[in-house]
Amino acid sequence: MATYRNPDFLRLPAPLAALFAGAAQDSFFVLPAWFDLMARYGVAANTAIRVVSDERPGSAAALVLTETRDEGGRRLKSLANAYSVEHGIVHSPGSYLDGGLAAILDEIVDETPPWDGLVLCELDPRDRAYQAAVTALRGHGFLVECVFDSGTWFEDTRGMRFADYLAARPSALRHTWQRKRRQAAANGRIATRHFRDTLGIEAAIADYQAIYARSWKPSEAYPQFIPALIRLAAEMGALRLGLMTLDGLPVAAQFWIVWRGRAVIYKLAHDQRFDAFSPGTLLTMELFERVLDEDRPAEINFGRGDDPYKKLWLPRRRERWGIRAANPRTLRGLKFGLRREAAKLYHRWRGEALAPTG
Repeated sequence: MATYRNPDFLRLPAPLAALFAGAAQDSFFVLPAWFDLMARYGVAANTAIRVVSDERPGSAAALVLTETRDEGGRRLKSLANAYSVEHGIVHSPGSYLDGGLAAILDEIVDETPPWDGLVLCELDPRDRAYQAAVTALRGHGFLVECVFDSGTWFEDTRGMRFADYLAARPSALRHTWQRKRRQAAANGRIATRHFRDTLGIEAAIADYQAIYARSWKPSEAYPQFIPALIRLAAEMGALRLGLMTLDGLPVAAQFWIVWRGRAVIYKLAHDQRFDAFSPGTLLTMELFERVLDEDRPAEINFGRGDDPYKKLWLPRRRERWGIRAANPRTLRGLKFGLRREAAKLYHRWRGEALAPTG
């Protein structure tokens, strides 16, 4: 058992680095470099971060957490925020999670002063670690609540070429794209540049930020995060960034992260002054074509969020859920936990989901 406070994620001890490396085979968002990015640019200044881990062979697991104070009292929370399209309990394939998580919680519960609670965010309820965490927390006496965090729209694209993908899209989307593409080809005013590595990336970031500033989207909560993420994805070979120009003026941008057979449409924006040209639709379809025919991913998804337009592009949906655990051994933890237990009774009475299904 070990607790690392404010660790250097790029220089983790060998056993812990190996644990992260194994988990990152499935997700870009478990890479030590991702957590380094989060620690540097994705939390408030002076946020205390810790990794609590069980590194024993066969039961290796880790929680990456921040220390917070909020309505639930003094709590440990996942190192995650709105940019964390996937977050999880770090664990090795085939590891004995019951033992690993029990050991981690032993470490947390034994701290003085005691924590009022623990919050784990944006977890995949299909991952066996989810139910293992719920069981371990209840076994340690916590009052546990499962909470819906976000929806993810996706498509299974194994063996799928762009022509197959296009044929399955709603006719209104296909016809809009075909009409706008013909118009763009006829006037020759629209062009696109693509970026996959670090070549020209600083100019691309500047154009992306200029487009984002002219889009409908709110200002970024952490302005340095997205430029740093684009650089990281470029360095890792995971970036698929498209920039569309009209008469040389950047009007649409989006970037995807492609990693280990899965493609995440991470960020997109366009200049609303040019809606008549549908630059967002044209660029999105262009990236679908390039990624499907060149990268051949097994899945494409839209990350987090249930924006209505997403189902036009990717028709399947799954959910990510969190876990809120209150410690009844502290007064604040007990009060918060009892309030949430009462809320659970209310939601059950209304017939609302209290836990992930499927």
